Amino acid sequence: MSTSIVRPSEASDLPFRERFARWRRRHREPIEAWLILTPILLYYSTFFIFPVVANIFVSFSRWAGVYDRPSWVGLGNYRAYLKSPYPLTLFNTVFFTIVILALQTTVAFFIAVLLNEQVFGRGLYRALWYIPTLTSAAITAQVFFVFISPYAGVLNAVLEALKRPVVIWTLEPGWMRFFVVGFSVWRGVGTPVVLFLAALQGIHPEIYEAAMVDGADYWRLLRYITVPLLRPMVIFILITGTIAGFQIFETVMLMTAGGQYSVASSGGPRNMTNVLLLQIYKDAFVSQNLGRAAAGSTIAGLILLWFTTTNMRIMGRGQVEKA
Repeated sequence: MSTSIVRPSEASDLPFRERFARWRRRHREPIEAWLILTPILLYYSTFFIFPVVANIFVSFSRWAGVYDRPSWVGLGNYRAYLKSPYPLTLFNTVFFTIVILALQTTVAFFIAVLLNEQVFGRGLYRALWYIPTLTSAAITAQVFFVFISPYAGVLNAVLEALKRPVVIWTLEPGWMRFFVVGFSVWRGVGTPVVLFLAALQGIHPEIYEAAMVDGADYWRLLRYITVPLLRPMVIFILITGTIAGFQIFETVMLMTAGGQYSVASSGGPRNMTNVLLLQIYKDAFVSQNLGRAAAGSTIAGLILLWFTTTNMRIMGRGQVEKA
C-alpha cells in the first residue's frame, strides 16, 4: 500500500479550499483553544487591562470628568502626595492595616484553636463568628455608630447614667481610631478563623500523639507543631489581610462623618482617620480631580504589589528550606 506525499511545490498547486482544510486539520487544537480563550481574554482586557492603562494615563493629567478634556501635568499629581493631607492619609492607611491585621490574625488564631477542640455547639460558634463577615459593612457601620453617636448614643447614655460627663466621640482622634480598629477586627475576624480552622483540621492527629508520647505539653504542641505547620496559611492571611486593609472604606466613611453622613466630612477629626481609598473617593467625586484620584489608585496598587510579591518570596523561601 503506497502513501502519496504532497511536497511543498505540489501543495501550492492545490486549490485554496483544499489547502485551507489541510491547514485547519493541522492546527485544529490551537484554533479550538483560541476560540475558547477569546471571550475570557476580551473580558479580561475590557475590565482589567484597559482600566489599568487608562488609570495610569489619567494619573499624569488634570481631568475634571466627562465634560472636560484631560490636560497633561506630568508628575504633578504624584508630587501632591508629598503635601498635606496625603502623607497623613498614607500613614493612617498603613497604621490601620498593620494594627487591624495584627490583632485580627492573633485573635482569629486563638479562636480557631478553641473551635478546633471538641466542644458542645462548635458549629454554632463557628457560624456566629462568621456572620459579621457576611453582613454588609455599610449596615454594620451605621449600627455601630449608634453606640458612639454624640446625640443620644448608647455610650453617652451609659455615661449619663453613671453621672459622668458625656464625650463627643467623633471629635476625639484617639477614640475614633480605636473604634475603627475594634469594629474592623470584629467584622473581619470570621474569614481568618475559617481559614485557620481548615488548616488546623489538615494537621494529622498522629503528629500530636507522637509529640505527647515524648512528653510535650499543650503549649509546646502549639508552639513547635501547630504554629510552624500553619506558616503557609499565616502568610496567605497576611497577604489577603493587607489587601483588605488598604481597601478599608465604608467603615471610615460612615463612622467618622460626625453624624452628618457626608463624604466631605468623613475621615475626621482633623483627618486623623482618613484613609487612602476614602481620599481617592473624595478627590474623584467631591473635588472633581480625577487625575489626583488616579494617581492615588496607582500608588495604592504599587504598594500592594510590592507587599504581595515580598510575602510570596518569603513563602517560597520557606517552602524551599522545608524541602
